[in-house]
Amino acid sequence: MKKRVKRKKSVKRKSSSKRFSKKSPLSLAMGDLSSELRKLMGEKSSFKEALHRVSASLDSGHNEERELQRKIARVIEKEAKLNKKRKVLAMRIDRISDRLNKISKIKSEMSDI
Repeated sequence: MKKRVKRKKSVKRKSSSKRFSKKSPLSLAMGDLSSELRKLMGEKSSFKEALHRVSASLDSGHNEERELQRKIARVIEKEAKLNKKRKVLAMRIDRISDRLNKISKIKSEMSDI
């Protein structure tokens, strides 16, 4: 009598390419989150660069404004000095005009004599 030998059932194994092609929903979600995170980090970086440029421009504008305010203050000082000189000169002109008028009056009185 022949002995029957049980054969082992052959188990179908998945090929390695099939194993990696089917990703679990969790893996897909993690991949999506990773790509979104990379995208957001890139946006954050470009926003930081833009903010830095704007800040530098703003600082430059503030410095220019301060310098212009200093120049305006110097011009105002010069204007005040010139106004003071103008008043002094106007007073001198008035005094000289008064003297000339007196001299003219005296001259006319002397010519009458």
